[in-house]
Amino acid sequence: MEHSLFFGVPDNHASDHIALSYLGISQTEPRHDYGPSMNDPWVIHIVLRGSGTVFTEESYYELKEGDGFLIRPGAAIRYVASDNDPWGYVWFGLEGDLVGRYFKTMGFADDQVAFGVNHTLPFVRLLAQALRYTGGGLADELELNAVALRCLAILSVELRRSGAPTVFPVNPVVRAAVDVIIHQWKPGISVAWVAERINVDRSYLSRVFHRETGLTIKEYIERIRLSRASDLLYMTDMGLGEVAGECGYANVDALTRNFREIRGITPSEYRKSNSGVLNNLGLGIEFLQAAFNIDE
Repeated sequence: MEHSLFFGVPDNHASDHIALSYLGISQTEPRHDYGPSMNDPWVIHIVLRGSGTVFTEESYYELKEGDGFLIRPGAAIRYVASDNDPWGYVWFGLEGDLVGRYFKTMGFADDQVAFGVNHTLPFVRLLAQALRYTGGGLADELELNAVALRCLAILSVELRRSGAPTVFPVNPVVRAAVDVIIHQWKPGISVAWVAERINVDRSYLSRVFHRETGLTIKEYIERIRLSRASDLLYMTDMGLGEVAGECGYANVDALTRNFREIRGITPSEYRKSNSGVLNNLGLGIEFLQAAFNIDE
């Protein structure tokens, strides 16, 4: 479970080069587990407090306040809040054909996920400022694209040039299983099917996978299925029944139950959150703007 304020920019077409797709701020509860999620935009997370772990297909990272992580388009990323000090973070989703070039110019390696920043407050202030532009008109759309550029500018200034978080390798058997699940996923795949594809004993695979990830393979497959459904809800106008059928759910009720269990919201709420403000943080937009001295 997480308490968050999320804003999805509706139909942003003002810039093909750099645009803001969405942004938000969250405080998670212990062991809050999100993903694996495969995004179209580039997504920057900045950890404001607490700690957690980020899992990619090949590595994992233990992050804390002042660290950040970058999700690249199409990457399967899962992140989990710690037991004792669950993290809070802000995030910015950016899209456009120049975004990758700017990250490379900043010094990000092609496979780099984790990084550190000198100060986190400028990112929170930027988010609070951006929430002034949620009206949906062209002027707001242009202001939000300016926010996207400002986000990259702040990151370029605040990026720590040394002391990057440690990279821990993922067990090769787990890495192979994740690769098969993500890239060969289809409705109805099973643990036995995954084990056969990577030529390992099913019981051994189940034990190693759970030990390394904290999830069973069945749970991981369900999360990938939910990620596929989320993509369809976000990127298409398909009805809920069509989305359920495409992703192998028996009906809309099954899709909704799975969504509530993992995401904490319904599919309809998720779709609405991607084109407007969804706030269960417990703080109003006006409070955030006042707290971080956002003036006209």
